[in-house]
Amino acid sequence: MFSSVLTVAVPVAAELSTATSTIQEYNQDGSPLGSPGITGFLVTMVLGIVIILLGLDLTRRQRRLRYRVDYAKAREAELHGETAGKDSQSRVEPTAQPARNTVQGGVSGSSRRAEKR
Repeated sequence: MFSSVLTVAVPVAAELSTATSTIQEYNQDGSPLGSPGITGFLVTMVLGIVIILLGLDLTRRQRRLRYRVDYAKAREAELHGETAGKDSQSRVEPTAQPARNTVQGGVSGSSRRAEKR
């Protein structure tokens, strides 16, 4: 049964492949019809570049947010250390790395809340 289907399908497939290869239509830019052409390539390239730039921006924002959180935690520990440090003479020093963030964006809202406490 399989061989009878195969004997019928092979000539039909061969006939279809020759019929479609002889009738070839083209877009205005010379690319085969059904192909996205140069416009599709350019749109895909622009989308790829935009996605890469968005990924870079996302990592930059996450890094900045992490620095702000570290800075806020250090400030809060410093403030709590000063109040407790009068009794026990222990003080927590903030890390130097989050200080770079103050040049870029100032003090975040969470650290302002920590300063008010």
